[in-house]
Amino acid sequence: MCERDIRPADLGGGRLRPSLARRTAESVGRHVSEVLENEDLATADGLLQRIDPRAKLLAILLFSVTASLLRSPWLLAAMFAIALALAAASAVSPLSFARKVWGSAGLLAVLLAVPAATRLVTPGPVLVPLGALSLSTPGVLGAVTLVLRVVASAGTALLIVWTMRWSDLLGALTRLKVPDVIVATLAMTQKQIVSLMRTTQQIHLARESRTIAEGSVAENRDWVTGRMAFVVRKSIKTADDVYDAMLARGFSGSMCLVARVQGGRRDWAYLAAAAATAAALLGIDRAMLR
Repeated sequence: MCERDIRPADLGGGRLRPSLARRTAESVGRHVSEVLENEDLATADGLLQRIDPRAKLLAILLFSVTASLLRSPWLLAAMFAIALALAAASAVSPLSFARKVWGSAGLLAVLLAVPAATRLVTPGPVLVPLGALSLSTPGVLGAVTLVLRVVASAGTALLIVWTMRWSDLLGALTRLKVPDVIVATLAMTQKQIVSLMRTTQQIHLARESRTIAEGSVAENRDWVTGRMAFVVRKSIKTADDVYDAMLARGFSGSMCLVARVQGGRRDWAYLAAAAATAAALLGIDRAMLR
């Protein structure tokens, strides 16, 4: 090892600064852990875990339609509060749940809604003076409504999916007569995503264990780009191999169900409560806007 291989800039307080490879590997590892932890959460003793997957999928559709029809931001916020209450009753941390929803769907909705809040897009009285980019009152109201609508819909869907094992989700889709090609594609996609994420993590950790000094920005960028191309090629080859293996084992295009789950009174009660809640929210929304 040459002395020039280690730069003083890489040392901070006697410790090496985490490299790009290490930071990427740790990020991938966290995502893999989240996928695996979902199985533990789906088998926890909570309220939604006891509901038939078909009833939960129908509830997703019902609440998504309700969120798209609501015009009051207060009722959309109440809808998200209901999702938080269901999370707490289903052994899901409300804080973690809210952070996940707002950190993904909420952030994207904010980025999309901010331009519409300016007077350039939505004319009206100025609420926040920012010169040419001043925010109008109707623009801000519309942006807030859009963000809350996205958060309420995404939060409900995420909560229900979190409390359902992937195999149960696929089985529910099959029992609801979703085309087999869609169900088979979802099944293969989930397994291959987890496998490729683990491969990416191992690649970065392997580079980290063989690297003493952090390379330049250009070197790291070229290396990451090359690994991305490698993962894409591997995913295509793996997809072909898996499909050939499925055909060799007699796959005919239809999805077979291992377990048959019958709906009970609890599931019908859940659907009835979901329908009543949706109807109440829509009724109040229409009354408020008269």
